[in-house]
Amino acid sequence: MMDEVRPLLSTQPAAQPNLSAMTNTQWQPVVDANEGAFVIELPAGWQHDARLVRVGPAARRAVRAASPDGSVRLSLHDPDMPDFFEPSSGFFPTPGVHQLAPFTDATNFLPQYLQQRFGTLPGFAAGGAQAEQALVEETMRKAAAQGVQLRVTAASAPFRFTDQGAQVEALAVCTTNSFGPGWVADVCAVYAVGGGQPDRDLLLHAMSSERTNQQWQGVQNANFANQQAANAQQNALWMNASQAMHNQRMGDIAAAGAANTAIHNQRVAMGEASTAAYLNQLNQPFQGVPSGVGSGDGPGLDQQHSLINSIREEETVRTASGEDVQVEAGADRYFIDEHNRQWVGAQGNVDANDFRAAGLDPDDYQEGQIRR
Repeated sequence: MMDEVRPLLSTQPAAQPNLSAMTNTQWQPVVDANEGAFVIELPAGWQHDARLVRVGPAARRAVRAASPDGSVRLSLHDPDMPDFFEPSSGFFPTPGVHQLAPFTDATNFLPQYLQQRFGTLPGFAAGGAQAEQALVEETMRKAAAQGVQLRVTAASAPFRFTDQGAQVEALAVCTTNSFGPGWVADVCAVYAVGGGQPDRDLLLHAMSSERTNQQWQGVQNANFANQQAANAQQNALWMNASQAMHNQRMGDIAAAGAANTAIHNQRVAMGEASTAAYLNQLNQPFQGVPSGVGSGDGPGLDQQHSLINSIREEETVRTASGEDVQVEAGADRYFIDEHNRQWVGAQGNVDANDFRAAGLDPDDYQEGQIRR
């Protein structure tokens, strides 16, 4: 985390602060250099870098700016900050992107963040965090204008450290915003390098000037809607394939008559034997590593995973190669194409003709084992 902050603080030891009064500051709009996702006002003539950073599925902002003599620095947002989810949410976090943690008030979050981010620097010291009620009200107002209700806390704290022999006085402002099962934290800071008082008004003006590009937001909304439509189409294809296989199966049963009934009875007997063996395996006493948690033995799931599957109306199916695939519940057999992880659910007995009738190549699919 420190690698991103330190270059913003580098300066010659002899540099002196040049903290202009807000009335004398000329502002210029700066657009996100990566996607044009947002615009922010920064002092004219300053070096700056404003960009959207993609971290897995998350889109995070990062803004850095420095006065011409390097005596004043701005740092808005930390792209390394994970998105948080309540431990009770049942969410499975992606390392480096999400983290399970209970919602934390900004007055408690900010001192912990400063210690983690700057605590190893020479001469580090931080003052007490103070609540920022005006910032809470502004954040809630902006969220309400977009039809969003948030739980918001905000705080600020001064801190200092030494960077390459120069004394750095800084002020950090933090918000924590909860939207139910998840919450986010944001930290912005202004640095006075070489001593002096960090310009609070300069920082707050930059923070409040930040605006999302509505055209970019519209594209993101459209992409999300397209993904939802693709998911719905995949579900519809699965339903159609299931119905087609059912109709074909019923026709085969009627045409084959008594001979097919005999085959059916034989398959039922085999299925009952397989089910009995499966249930017997599940009822074996627990030994060593829980099944389904890296053991590679047996189909069993731990209690939490089984509960989540029940809530989401899903099943976990282990493929022939030992990989697990999440599928929609409702079938009693699942066949997986391990090349693209596509799956087909079925009820009862199926054969190669069932796949061909659904427009699928039976050689591409192998039956997986439902893990419960």
